[in-house]
Amino acid sequence: MIFSSIMRGAARDGMIRRSPCVDIRWPEPDKTTIRLLSPAEVIALYRAMRPEYAPLVLLGAMAGLRRGEALGLAVDRIDFAEGMLTVDQQVVVIDRRPTLAPPKTRASIRDVPIPAVLADALAGHIDRHKPEDALFRTTRGNLIRRDYFNAGILKPAILAAGVPADMTFHDLRHTFASTALAEGVPISEVSRWLGHESVTTTVDLYGHLVPEASERARTALDNVFASALGSA
Repeated sequence: MIFSSIMRGAARDGMIRRSPCVDIRWPEPDKTTIRLLSPAEVIALYRAMRPEYAPLVLLGAMAGLRRGEALGLAVDRIDFAEGMLTVDQQVVVIDRRPTLAPPKTRASIRDVPIPAVLADALAGHIDRHKPEDALFRTTRGNLIRRDYFNAGILKPAILAAGVPADMTFHDLRHTFASTALAEGVPISEVSRWLGHESVTTTVDLYGHLVPEASERARTALDNVFASALGSA
């Protein structure tokens, strides 16, 4: 697909007469594998984490933050009074150094509600560690690189917690979305909190996880039209 795009650009710019990539049937892209953790598994992982990093698990499972977004969360982005946190930066690596940068898309800049359990964990973390900006740093005071987080912080906790050994931080985000949808949160709201550019992305990923939606639709339509039929 990348080669085809290059050829189209070359033809458009007059570098070649026409693209050779015509009438090519591309294979269907692989579907994203959705791994969900149970509430008990999330809490087991939370308790197995080093205490100074434990709230990161809840930021994934209870707020749907991506790994880089969770690592870049700063004190002044949390509004405990309103029960909201703002996602507008993430940790990225530039010239081999972790630094704060905007999220990858405009839709990724968003406000997300903070459940009470997460709020308590964040408040306790702030009270103990007194961060001035980013909540989570290394013992040397540096921002946390994603590779260091995965190998040095998350992986040991996964093994200690007894959760699937090949799980990733992104599985916590999947767990957030599926739990919210299962509890009846509108998929449009879940999509906004996830920072998806389109609700279609959310539906494609998680729509199959809310089969009860079909039953709610049947019941609602039956109630309306059965009443009208009876009065006719």
